Amino acid sequence: MKTKRQVTYMLMALAMALMLVLSGCGSLGSSQDFSGTWGYIETPTMKDVNYEYSSDKIILVTFEKKTDHTYTGNFRQYRYAPKKMNFLNMDEYERGDRWMVFGIPNGPNRQGLLPKMEPEYTFKEIGHDFEPFNLTERDGVLYIDESGTEYTYDSQKDALVSGIFVMQRIKDGDMTNLKNEAQQHIRDYFQKKYVDTKKWDLVDIKFTDETSGQ
Repeated sequence: MKTKRQVTYMLMALAMALMLVLSGCGSLGSSQDFSGTWGYIETPTMKDVNYEYSSDKIILVTFEKKTDHTYTGNFRQYRYAPKKMNFLNMDEYERGDRWMVFGIPNGPNRQGLLPKMEPEYTFKEIGHDFEPFNLTERDGVLYIDESGTEYTYDSQKDALVSGIFVMQRIKDGDMTNLKNEAQQHIRDYFQKKYVDTKKWDLVDIKFTDETSGQ
């Protein structure tokens, strides 16, 4: 009789355990697929950014799915690095002042001629100290195992959100939107500092890409 009662208790315990499993209790919850590459722009933290020397970073994070709820991740970083400052009308500018110009002038010469400038930037990958890392997804939120950093998916924007950063999906390595935004920050800087103040005649800003073909 005692043995029969023990068997009954064991069957009841197994039944309860099965119900917990089927209901999802004790599991990692529903699974959201975070795999792929996501990117965002990180602007310099100083108050007055000098884009003649500094620039935004474009940061890409790639998540590779290993199991239903685990991933590995890695970072890559890019930036527009200052390459060259072309003084297009230097000879004409110097003749108007009747002396040689050292460096880049900020304003018109004696004849009222503004320096015509054309900055050049090149897009390049930059090194970093980030090591590949592991992540776990629980109830639709992705966590970096070591730091606890969270990533959530915004289905309306098809974006990942982590704190103040909103990361857009990068398809087939196409960073056009992020690159255009970084270029605009550089253009806005030169417009405000040199064109609006009538220090330069800004002819153009050239952007080249060292990463083409990667």
